[in-house]
Amino acid sequence: MKVKSIRIPQEIDDAVEFVSNLEKIDKTQSFRKLARIGFEFYVAKTYREGRISLREASDLLGLTLSEAIDLLSDMGVRGNIRAEHLLESLNSLS
Repeated sequence: MKVKSIRIPQEIDDAVEFVSNLEKIDKTQSFRKLARIGFEFYVAKTYREGRISLREASDLLGLTLSEAIDLLSDMGVRGNIRAEHLLESLNSLS
């Protein structure tokens, strides 16, 4: 694990403190947790917009495809495969 030194705004520090107190974890764990949640949100948003594939999303998150599908589903993100893509794939098989 790498060590980084960054400056964070007061409201982020307050959020880290809030999570730390609520979950009874230290501030470092709290910051890591919030950073991970933020990254998961960013990847989900990018996937929903169709800018990355499901495979890319799962690789970025370090999850299997099924784990990524479950996470995205829990976040309310539906697949970005459209009916026309499915029909094109089916037609190419015949």
